[in-house]
Amino acid sequence: MLQKRFPDLVVLFVVLGCFATLAELLLMGHTEGIQLLAPVAAGLGTLAAGLGLLLPLSEPLAVGVLLLVSLAGLVGTAEHWAESLASRPAMVQLVDEEGEAYPALPQGEGATQEGGEGSGQEEGEATPPPLAPLSLSGLGFLGALALLARRPS
Repeated sequence: MLQKRFPDLVVLFVVLGCFATLAELLLMGHTEGIQLLAPVAAGLGTLAAGLGLLLPLSEPLAVGVLLLVSLAGLVGTAEHWAESLASRPAMVQLVDEEGEAYPALPQGEGATQEGGEGSGQEEGEATPPPLAPLSLSGLGFLGALALLARRPS
């Protein structure tokens, strides 16, 4: 029984995973500029997987949408990596005669006069987790494969 219904269970978990990701993104305020792509992709993933599960005729469309959701996750990963790398302080440190270490930041990128941490981001703003968008990629790809596995051979 479990083997017969396993693809359905996987698609159900994809629906729940996309919905939870959508809720988290909205609660985090991930809705400005290109960031809006993530909640839209999570919402589309929820709808596509749900429709593919409930309406067998919509499976080919649902598989295509879930593959696009997977692609959106890769775009998000590239964006997060670029933002994460841009916000890191330089790896080189300057050391004065007394042995005090100061980060070697280029001028205009958040360098501080007192030798404190400067990152170019506003205070209280965290660096985005570089691999977080891969959850959408995994959910989209897994959902597409599970829907394809439901087709009778």
